[in-house]
Amino acid sequence: MGKIILIRHGQASFGENDYDQLSDLGEYQSQVTGQFLNQANIQPTVVYSGNLKRQKSTAHIAMKYANFVSNIIVDPLFNEYDYKGIINCHLPGLLADDPSISKDIEHAFSDYPTFERIFSALLERWISKKEGSTEIETFKSYTNRVIQGMTKIADNQSAEDIALVFTSGGFIAVAMNYILELPTISALKLGWTIYNCSLTSFFVSNTKYRLETFNTVTHLEMDNKDGIVSII
Repeated sequence: MGKIILIRHGQASFGENDYDQLSDLGEYQSQVTGQFLNQANIQPTVVYSGNLKRQKSTAHIAMKYANFVSNIIVDPLFNEYDYKGIINCHLPGLLADDPSISKDIEHAFSDYPTFERIFSALLERWISKKEGSTEIETFKSYTNRVIQGMTKIADNQSAEDIALVFTSGGFIAVAMNYILELPTISALKLGWTIYNCSLTSFFVSNTKYRLETFNTVTHLEMDNKDGIVSII
């Protein structure tokens, strides 16, 4: 029975002009994750990464410290949903339905709880197709992409194979939705609880999955650095 380990990227740059890059803490989390993989003798047969900068950087740093010498396969199947596209598409409609939100918009990218509250409402509109746009990936298409990514790995795994996938919280949440058949909204909101550089693992056989661990950060907690466990 093979195994797939989904690893969320390290802390990115929330509130900065370019969110899609690791912070100094994110780089350190990636290093600690790689050291853990090495110390735990987790020897992947294949490593995948989405093609976002924060995903690829996490993968390369972690694999350097894990002493992994093979190539990392970069595949956009493992990318996050387009959060900027969702904001641009659905924020006007949300403001029209609830003008009171406008007073919080200016704080959304400097205060994470405010961002989470507003973006959760935007996700609900995205899922329910409240507005349509040909410029962003639909939730249905995103779900199909996650399933395609998981199936691509499962179809190529043999017993005892281990695949590492450096991805994002949304991908992990939708994978949980697909495998555990969680309610859709609940699954997407689960993404808000997924820690940076956390490990979520599944056993897989003939594209049948069994959850092993979810959102594990013991490897970070053991490092004992202040603030090393983060969620942004």
